[in-house]
Amino acid sequence: MAADYTDLLALMGDVLRAVDRQTEENKKAIEELGARFERRMEQSDARFEAIFDRFATAVADGFIRMEKKIDGVKQEVSELRTDVQHIDQRLARVEANQNTQADMLRRLEVLESIVLRKAS
Repeated sequence: MAADYTDLLALMGDVLRAVDRQTEENKKAIEELGARFERRMEQSDARFEAIFDRFATAVADGFIRMEKKIDGVKQEVSELRTDVQHIDQRLARVEANQNTQADMLRRLEVLESIVLRKAS
């Protein structure tokens, strides 16, 4: 008598169909997991870009503020340089006047002595 493997073959067919179904379910689950992972990566990328943009903007704003402060200091230094030049010019005039005044005082003393000699 030949062995009847019909039940065994049917059972193996059921197992293969169950394995195929499970494989399809696993494949769909993996695809869904991959899609969720992709969405999370996109969200993370968007958050990172937003944070980086805010950081870059803050750094740029800081550089702009520092440039303005540096420009202000340069302006102050320029004004101080101009003030120092004016003071130097005034000092030169005062020194020239002192030399002139000393010469005038010497001349006045000579004139005074001449006048006093003639008056006595």
